[in-house]
Amino acid sequence: MKHTQLQKQMISIFLLAICFFLLQSDLSAQDESIEDAQPAEGLTLHVVQRGENLYRIAIAYGTTIDELAELNGITNVSSIFVGQRLLVPSGEDPSVPQTHTVQVGETLASIADLYDLEWQYLLELNQLANADRIYPGQVIALVPEAVTTPTPEPTPSNEPSPEPATEEPETPVSQEDTSLGIVATPEAPAVTGIPFLHTVQRGETLYKIATAYGLTVNDLVTANDISDPTLIYGGQQLIIPNLEVPETAINLPAPLTNVQVNPILFREGETGSFIITTSAPATVTGTFLGTDLKIVSQDALQHSAIIGIPMNTVAGIYPIELFVNGAAQTTYTFNVRVVAGGYGAQYITLAADQAPLYDIAVDENEMNLLSRITSEFTEPRQYGGTLSLPAAAAMNAPFGARRSINGGGFDRYHSGADFASPPGTNVFAAAPGRIVMADTLNIRGNAVVIDHGWGVYTLYAHMSSILVSLGDTVQTGQVIGLAGTTGRSTGPHLHWEVWVHGVPVNPLQWLQSALP
Repeated sequence: MKHTQLQKQMISIFLLAICFFLLQSDLSAQDESIEDAQPAEGLTLHVVQRGENLYRIAIAYGTTIDELAELNGITNVSSIFVGQRLLVPSGEDPSVPQTHTVQVGETLASIADLYDLEWQYLLELNQLANADRIYPGQVIALVPEAVTTPTPEPTPSNEPSPEPATEEPETPVSQEDTSLGIVATPEAPAVTGIPFLHTVQRGETLYKIATAYGLTVNDLVTANDISDPTLIYGGQQLIIPNLEVPETAINLPAPLTNVQVNPILFREGETGSFIITTSAPATVTGTFLGTDLKIVSQDALQHSAIIGIPMNTVAGIYPIELFVNGAAQTTYTFNVRVVAGGYGAQYITLAADQAPLYDIAVDENEMNLLSRITSEFTEPRQYGGTLSLPAAAAMNAPFGARRSINGGGFDRYHSGADFASPPGTNVFAAAPGRIVMADTLNIRGNAVVIDHGWGVYTLYAHMSSILVSLGDTVQTGQVIGLAGTTGRSTGPHLHWEVWVHGVPVNPLQWLQSALP
């Protein structure tokens, strides 16, 4: 009986071994069939490499994320892994890029040479009006399949060329500050169809947009200076960052070796900057928007400047002209694109007893005074990149919205950011600096202006009390006054402004981005 049981065990082991062998053979055959299988006509296999995402693979093969997802049964387009094999259209060679993103120092001719093309071919393919008016961030199609509906190029001129304007929605006012800048024309132009810009559609979220471009929400928040990622709106234009190219065709005249522009597209009402590197000691000066640039040199080899883009600057292409004076003299001009701010519009209702302050001449006089004060360039630089918050309170009115006072025209804009500070609460210096104004103004009431060096100033308005004096030196976080409602105001709050070389700019950018 024991012998019979032993035989049964041996037979069971033998049968299990046979089953295992057959299973392994079947799996090997399946692997071989996968390797040998030929995709359907018009398709090929792509093996995902480290650093790739579905967006970049789609671009490389001249297709879309949706098509790749459908071909491969992918339900989560942001989740692919290294080594994954994807069916892709076989009509394009991913080793040959379809587009090229213009960098500072590139020309259409140098880009054409990089890809062994004729510059006239690129000019016609991209429907460009002038080969000399390309700009950093512009996407140049290299093959017909990559051509999209182009934005009409501005007519060559010394003046900027406007782009199509659209009427902005009028939204009810939700804040109390009435410190307003002056707008020369009521309608702010909008930009459409520009590379690197995504126009938000109804129902889209920042996460959905980021995923579609193979980015993170934080990438979009940083590139667009978004304070609240949950608040975006239909028609808003977002800069899409990090669309990189593998090669460049930069050809800068000596002694220039590098020019960095940040951000790649300038925005009306914000701050732009650039850093220039020279191979030998030199002095660099320049002009932009009809104004002399304030360029600071470090060791005579690295030169940097910040630029305030005035509100109501018409969207278009503008030249930056640099003059380099070293062992040899060089003039170099490159273009930048300025896009519309898209800040929206608001209605303001003020009490009848403030009627004398409605007059636009009152606004103009105060803006001119502040522009004179903040146009002074001093050294050294005292701010450390980003600025600190001036109040321990929520912001309830952002910069830039066009405003109609008591039903009038939209001829002014909000020149700062408002914080819902209760009366008597502390107001803090946003960076180290020197007090260059501590006085009472018609519109801003009790106000303080701090010079932080290199043409950067901050202003604090509507305070109930000023706790510093002209000429005082202050440090970041130092209490300089108490919140109130003096001047043209409908309630207690802090109105905070940032000025760059005599131009009021969006303070939120300075809270989130480190500038030279």
